[in-house]
Amino acid sequence: MKHIFQLSQFPNSNFEIETSIWTGKSTLIMDNEILEKADEKGKPFLIPTSDAEFVKAFPISSFPDSISVLEINGEKIQILEKLEWYQYVIGGLPILLLFIGGAIGGGIGAFGAATNFSIFRQEGSDISKYLKVIGVIVGSYLLYLVVAGLFVQLFSK
Repeated sequence: MKHIFQLSQFPNSNFEIETSIWTGKSTLIMDNEILEKADEKGKPFLIPTSDAEFVKAFPISSFPDSISVLEINGEKIQILEKLEWYQYVIGGLPILLLFIGGAIGGGIGAFGAATNFSIFRQEGSDISKYLKVIGVIVGSYLLYLVVAGLFVQLFSK
């Protein structure tokens, strides 16, 4: 997932953070340059300043996002738009597969929910976002039915 944002400390720079859904590893990009991470605790990103110094930006995760806040000089900066409560409810509907289908359903549901939360943060009209989210919800449940059907066929012989 890729998110574009601005930091008030660097008004002339554009930032984007890219986080792998599979590994959870993040990359911070400033003006199309990938920033390094320090080896210290918290693995902060090193943002270069105009006077050839570095500012440490500590990534902070909060469920369900892998990184939604950067802590710079003790100040927590929200880099991802917070979703409304109803967007979490609607986007999280695939998680209910956990109760229906155990680990397989939970895995498919978690992927579907993460995809939905990402869709809600994309640019575009609300109608297109909700149509995409509904498609992901339906797709998640259909995928579960197909996978569950395959498991039943494989193990019922």
